[in-house]
Order: sequence, then structure tokens, then C-alpha cells
Amino acid sequence: MLRVDGKTSQIDHVVVSNYGIFVIETKNYKGWILGDEHGESWTQVIYKRKEKFFNPIRQNYGHIQALKQNLQEYSELNYVPIIVFSIDADLKVKTNAKVIYSVKLLKTIREFAAETITEQQKEEIYAKLLALNVRDKEVRTQHVEGIHKKKAEVTNQVSANICPKCGGELITRKGKYGDFKGCKNYPKCRFTITN
Repeated sequence: MLRVDGKTSQIDHVVVSNYGIFVIETKNYKGWILGDEHGESWTQVIYKRKEKFFNPIRQNYGHIQALKQNLQEYSELNYVPIIVFSIDADLKVKTNAKVIYSVKLLKTIREFAAETITEQQKEEIYAKLLALNVRDKEVRTQHVEGIHKKKAEVTNQVSANICPKCGGELITRKGKYGDFKGCKNYPKCRFTITN
């Protein structure tokens, strides 16, 4: 967990290697997983039950921004975002991002063979991240409460047809995979959520 501008960012895994900084978001979901790079949320489908969850690509993007801000003196770092699902999931996502099964994680990391960090930089970055890691239980509890509060605010705005990203009106649109709500200010604002 890192502090950024008075907020916190909880990162599942960071692999500091000579080949880049691998930022790994893990999801232990079963069933079909539907989503794309740009949507605000993805959907988990188990039989006829559908559950929405925050787009992990966006979530991991926030983690990378937190790392960049805390590691500003290393401006040339190669950050590699990876979203990892357990083999119990059936991934049906439309994206160019690395969204993989857990059994493919090592193979995916090994695809990167060009050294971008010296041994000394790797050790410095590792030591700095260890020192910056927030371990305080109260701060961690506040982080989780903040996530739940933001989620409730977004749900309220969407149900009132207000875009939580820009405040514009949400309208129902027809897409390749069915109806969804999208911001009226598209293409300036790309907020979407499936109905």
C-alpha cells in the first residue's frame, strides 16, 4: 500500500526485476468474465447471476500511477501491467492488455528479456518500496472504507443517469453485446457501464 496525494493505493503484487516493474492485479473469480479496456466495470456471470466489479485494467493503471509518483527519480522505468485470473474463470474479455490466467504468469514475465534496470537500481527500488509500504491497520481499514464509499457514490450517480466521470448525462446505447449506458459527452468522455 502506497500513499499518493493524501490517498492510498493498494497493489496486489509488484515484481521488481532487471526487465521492468511488473504490476500484477490478481482476481480470484469463477464463471464468465466479460469486459473490455475502456468500460468502467466488468461483469462476472455464474449461471444467471451477474455481478459487476471495477475494471481491473483501470484499477492497475491507478497502481502504476502511484508507483510512478513514488519512484519519480527513476523516470525511465518500464512498467508492465498484468491482470491475472484464476483458472476457475472463463475469460471473455476484449482487450490488448495482458489479461491472463495464473498458470501463464511466469511465461508472460519471461517474455521480457531486455534489461532495462541495473542491479543497483533494482536493489534501490526494492528497498524504497519496502520503506514506503503502509502497514498501519487503521490506514488499511480507511482505504477499504473509501473504496466502498466511492462505489456507492458511483452507483447513485449511475442510477440517476449522471456520469460519475464528468457529470454529463448518461444515455442508453446499443452495442455489439447489448444495451449499455454511455456518457452523452462521448468521445470526450468514454465512461460506459453495462445495464
